[in-house]
Amino acid sequence: MAHEASAPLRSPRSGWHPQRADEHRSVAPNRCCYCRPNDPTWSASQASELGGHDIESIKPSPARSLVSGIPAAHAALAVASIAAAGIHFAVMGEHFDEYFLFGLFFSVVAWLQALWALAVVVAPTRQLLIGGWVGNAVVVAVWVVSRTVGLPLGPEAGTAETAAFLDVLSTVLEVAIVAGIAALLISPRLARSGRSGALAVAGLTILLVVLTTAGVATGGHDSGHHEEDAGEHAATDKSGFVRVDLGAGRLLQVLVDEGATLMHLTFFDEEGTALDGISSLAVNAVSHDGEEVDIPVKEFETGHYVAPLDLQPGEWDFEVTGAAAEGGDFAASFGAHLD
Repeated sequence: MAHEASAPLRSPRSGWHPQRADEHRSVAPNRCCYCRPNDPTWSASQASELGGHDIESIKPSPARSLVSGIPAAHAALAVASIAAAGIHFAVMGEHFDEYFLFGLFFSVVAWLQALWALAVVVAPTRQLLIGGWVGNAVVVAVWVVSRTVGLPLGPEAGTAETAAFLDVLSTVLEVAIVAGIAALLISPRLARSGRSGALAVAGLTILLVVLTTAGVATGGHDSGHHEEDAGEHAATDKSGFVRVDLGAGRLLQVLVDEGATLMHLTFFDEEGTALDGISSLAVNAVSHDGEEVDIPVKEFETGHYVAPLDLQPGEWDFEVTGAAAEGGDFAASFGAHLD
């Protein structure tokens, strides 16, 4: 019995025909919406069949992907660390002039903070965060000691320095970094990106740029010590401290104790070490009434001399003269208020 050719079978799924399967397979490689078309003849009309978009056109740019992939918390830590590093770079030179080890310390801290800021956004790890926490905590501790009891070395050994705007700003940033790292270590989920976080980081960046620039431009790094050019008249501050430039890289540091009964005179060479070979050292005091008094001086240790003060309270002008094996003769004058 002859059978009539039957019509091609149709799938129960409406609209799909077995004879069109090969057609579909032949088109799919060039029209797949999950990969870039390989056919060089791919046209806009064909792209419109897939919703009007070439997949390449909707890919985010590499730069955008990199920025959006940085957690806002890490970016904020990096900005704060860069700002602190910038402050240390700005005042590094004067600390080298004051004492080589101080300058070296500031240099190392500045570079470590700058490099850490880069690492925390490029390859943040738990070990890196812990290292940043420890390093910044140490810097904060050193600052606290220098502003309370004084550091145990350098030209101002044992003398507390006066806090200034820039060093306070730097310390605030380092405290914030320590607190931020601690929060991330305790709760890693805080390291999330977001539009609001990105805006906050941008605002923080602008604020720190303004503050650090203004501080450096206005001399906010001055710690309150007075250092005058050779031959100029200086005066002790409220703590009884003054520094006078003796020329040839030499420095005289004077400290009148709290009871105004003893004056300490310490001489330093250009490298910040005790100046040796001082001779013919003499100290003369003149009151505002014109009374002149010769002050006896006794060597306490190399470069360090003490002079007992048996003077009436009031304003006094002092003149220190002498000679050193390094740099020759020197003369310095300064004023002091004795209680």
